[in-house]
Parts: sequence; structure tokens; C-alpha cells
Amino acid sequence: MKIKSVLIFFSALMLLASPAAAGDVCTHVTLDWIANHVPLSPGAKIVLKRPSGEFCEVVIAVDGNLAPVYAGKSALVAGRLFRDRVPVTRETMNSLSEVAEAERKAADEKTAMAEERRRRFFKERHKDLSPLVSMSFGPGQATDFLYVITDPNCSHCKAMLPELEALAFEAKLKLKLIVFPLLSAKSRDMTAHILCKEFNYAAYREMNLPQTLVTCEAADEKIDKTMKLMRAADVSFVPMVVASDGAWVVEGNDMCGVKTHLGIADGAVDGDGNACGDK
Repeated sequence: MKIKSVLIFFSALMLLASPAAAGDVCTHVTLDWIANHVPLSPGAKIVLKRPSGEFCEVVIAVDGNLAPVYAGKSALVAGRLFRDRVPVTRETMNSLSEVAEAERKAADEKTAMAEERRRRFFKERHKDLSPLVSMSFGPGQATDFLYVITDPNCSHCKAMLPELEALAFEAKLKLKLIVFPLLSAKSRDMTAHILCKEFNYAAYREMNLPQTLVTCEAADEKIDKTMKLMRAADVSFVPMVVASDGAWVVEGNDMCGVKTHLGIADGAVDGDGNACGDK
């Protein structure tokens, strides 16, 4: 079998699209056209678009990364393009190294600004978190507390809780959990059941839910209030740990970040056994 001059390695997906009009292979290719066939994050943009044989070669900037795709008249392919043994995609991406660096830098700055906005938000409105607490854990002699924002359907949240429990006794803190059903409709159903049945911390950790979940008006009201506050804070991920007075916020499963803010990071390790100072 003869090897064709164009080989496409499918690293992601192939989606059928409506045929484009005759003419330039790139005429029909716009960001909206691409978005109709593959999900794109808000703020995505085209940084390169040019004909490449029978394809339109497009590079999209998405969340600080560059993604190459190849559009035909009736198909969109994400992957690596080779022509006559030449790695077309690699050469294109090498030529865009400065663009890639600028996009990464812009994304990092955007992330830092968003983190700072959330930090200021919780500093100003930390008292609004108290009515959203559903359960707590910690020693009786606790002298302070942390808010832990979690989703019952979040594996990273579940992985963080045992470490937070150990920290609670080490630092004499209570953990006050706010159940924030962010990830899916299932998360909301689970949260409603947990709130209606008034789970304590131990029941939440065990998470033995029946096949048929219940809901109630009180749960819906609390969930709606939680969602409203988190939207105002632009929280789109879990877990999150917030100091009792909102003085600091740690985003994601970052135990070293929590310990650093508490002043006990020296000699501490994260969940993978790495020393906090090495992060």
C-alpha cells in the first residue's frame, strides 16, 4: 500500500461539519464556525489562519495555550499534520513560540488578577459565609476555624479532607464546610439530599447515599444562596479554603498553601509526600 503524501495523526477528535462554499479553503473558517463543532473556552481566539494544501491550518489560543486544528470543507481535525515527511504542525508551532509565550504570560496575569479579586471579595464578605455552613469538624479546644468550600461529587475535595482533619487537630482549628454543588446536576442532587437529611461531618465523609435522593425547600434555598454568593465571587472550582476572617484564600487542593498561611509549613509535606518548601 502506498503511503499518501498527507498523513494526519488524530490526537483529539474528528467532527463532521457542514460543507463550506467553494473557493479558498479558509473562507468559511471563523471562530464561530469552529465553536459550532468543538467546545471553546471563553476568550478563545484565532492567532493564525492560512491555507495548507487542501486544509485550512488554524491555531487557536485557549486559556494560555495554543491549539492547532485543520479545517476542510466538511471536517475539522485536531492533531498533527505531516506532508511529504515534513512535520507541518511542529514547524508552525515553532514559528509561533513568541506568540505562545505572550499568551501564557497573559493567561498567568489574568489568573493572578482573578485570584486577587476573589481574595478581596472574601476579605470584605467573609461574614456572608457563616450562614452557608452545613457541618463542622474539629477538636473541642479549637481556637479558630477555616471555611472549606467543597462539592460532594469532587474527588480532589474528598482527597483533601483527611489532610485537613489532621491539620485541624495539629493547629486547633475547626473546619466549617460549605457544600457548593458546582460540578454537575448530580452534585446539586447530592447536596440537596445531604442538606435535607442534615448530614453531620461523619455522614458527609462516608457519603453513603441511597439510589433515590430527596430534596426539600430548605435545601433549595440554601443551595441558591450558596450559588449566588459563589457566582458573585467568581468561584468556578473546588475545593477552596478561606480563613475565618477572610484574610487569605487557598484555591485548589493545596495543603502547603494552607499550612504556609497558618505558619506551620516548615518541615511539612503535601499529599504526595513532597516537602512544602520544594513546591
